[in-house]
Amino acid sequence: MVVVDAKITASTERLLIRPLTMEDAEDIVLMRSHPETMKHTPLLPSDDVEKSRAWIQGCFDRDNCWNFVVELLPSAPGASTTSPRVMGMVGAVRAPEVGYMLNHNYWGKGYATEALRAFIPLFFEHFSGGPQGRFEYAEAHTDPELVTSQHVLEKVGFRLHDLREKDFDNPILGLRDTLVFRLDRLSHEARTAPQ
Repeated sequence: MVVVDAKITASTERLLIRPLTMEDAEDIVLMRSHPETMKHTPLLPSDDVEKSRAWIQGCFDRDNCWNFVVELLPSAPGASTTSPRVMGMVGAVRAPEVGYMLNHNYWGKGYATEALRAFIPLFFEHFSGGPQGRFEYAEAHTDPELVTSQHVLEKVGFRLHDLREKDFDNPILGLRDTLVFRLDRLSHEARTAPQ
């Protein structure tokens, strides 16, 4: 069972990146119930909080899954006490594959880029050897029509690596192509090294 150590966090000016917990299920279901949010995932939308709990447990049960949630800090512009505590997720869904998802109410504000930038150093540090293994790159998969996601990946330093034709059977859209983006460890370290 892989439950991320609660001490592993990252923060930005607006966001807190912290480990996914079972207590996050009610906020996770807000994302998982929205059709546009789930459109390009292998799962159908669902407003069943028990299915969200089962999904979280499935993350804990997989050795190659290392997931975090994204919270909007109380001091961030637009934060309110009525908003969900968790406004997104970011993590290694099947390491070295990484991904993110945001509650649709937070789209278009730069949060995905900010969250992924904060997560990538955690990813490379965690997967740098030892029992969890070592990866020399992080990989992200996206549908060709998700141009905004491609832009997020490119802003973080990912580059298009491969096009896999008709390799993803989407439950809503049918058989789809996949764009595979990669960010190698050395490129990331060079981008983030102090000047």
